[in-house]
Amino acid sequence: MLVSGDAAAAARPRVCHVYQRVGRAELRLDVKLPHGDSPGLRPAVVWVHGGGWVAGNRAEGGMWHRWLNDRGYAVFAVDYRLAPPPRWNQAPGDVLCAIGWVKQHAAQYHVDPNRMVIAGGSAGGNLALMAAYADARVRPSCPVADSSVRAVMALYPGSDLVTLWHDTGPHAIRVAVQKYTGGTPWQYPERYAAASPITYVRRGIPPTLLLHGTRDHISPFVLATELDDKLAAAGVEHELLAVPYGEHVFDLAWGDWGTQISRRVFARFLDRYCPAES
Repeated sequence: MLVSGDAAAAARPRVCHVYQRVGRAELRLDVKLPHGDSPGLRPAVVWVHGGGWVAGNRAEGGMWHRWLNDRGYAVFAVDYRLAPPPRWNQAPGDVLCAIGWVKQHAAQYHVDPNRMVIAGGSAGGNLALMAAYADARVRPSCPVADSSVRAVMALYPGSDLVTLWHDTGPHAIRVAVQKYTGGTPWQYPERYAAASPITYVRRGIPPTLLLHGTRDHISPFVLATELDDKLAAAGVEHELLAVPYGEHVFDLAWGDWGTQISRRVFARFLDRYCPAES
């Protein structure tokens, strides 16, 4: 589970904040705002980085952040606690905490707290879905009044950790999943279920966009089709873009046709569920 976008891309000037302190750890987020003044409140996208739950940071996805800024969206790129030790029951709560922080500070950045989308790639896609689908079993790791979002976009997410563990190609991915959960699916089936967004699918969860390459050898495409089927059965508004021959992190090639199609579909999704102009 690697990263999405171009971490070295020149995004908009950023402001860094600590959104939560846990022991000696400081969890940070970067605020990236569109250039110029907005006549009204801006919508926002909370971006969650990938890295197999064991690596990565909020600098990932710079090209996506710039693209969103150019479309009028404020971007809040967040860090969360990484494994080891096992973080299956902490990382999702950190993301919910970050969403709550953004809502609490929305006025400072001229953001509409009711027009927020969460997005991410790979492990970040897993956590974005976890945060969007959260019920009483998944709680924020800090006191926040509201951690809801209007919609969610996930690039090649690990939506079912059992399927991911069994069907992934690289052995290193199994090792990363085990570090995140603390063991194998046979040792901790309840943890694997609790850390899988597919567990929480039900009527009424936010509209969902899935972008997934059909040749992904890290997060296999079957994860997308299984989640797509379950969302359809629950009556959830959703869309799956199957990128033909797309590998994991296909969007690293920003000018490639698969990424261009993905941007077009994501733009249409944003315009439908969280447009830049209210």
